[in-house]
Amino acid sequence: MDVRQAVGRHGETVVARALEDQGWEVLDRNWRCARGELDIVARDGDCAVAVEVKTRRSDVCGSGLEALTPTKVARLRRLLIAWLDTRVERFAHVRIDAVAVLLPAAGPAQLDHVRGVG
Repeated sequence: MDVRQAVGRHGETVVARALEDQGWEVLDRNWRCARGELDIVARDGDCAVAVEVKTRRSDVCGSGLEALTPTKVARLRRLLIAWLDTRVERFAHVRIDAVAVLLPAAGPAQLDHVRGVG
């Protein structure tokens, strides 16, 4: 695993813990199919939420949320449908969220959670 991948995995772990601290249930991490990967799938009440995590070590090149294009959101929507097709359990609602994680040189990670990006 290279440094970039390690930073990304660390960001996903930070987000998964933060979601669990908020009472969410993490159902899957790094779920893959032929079409791509979902970073985190979690339950927020009666809602299945695909959470896209964008981790950066600095904001020099902008927020991780800026990397979330309409094309990427459409792909996440298709991936969430594919994930739902693998489940017996049904959910009343589905949603796609994005979390930008900034890992400063010192101090705790900073999270910017945007709900309902697609």
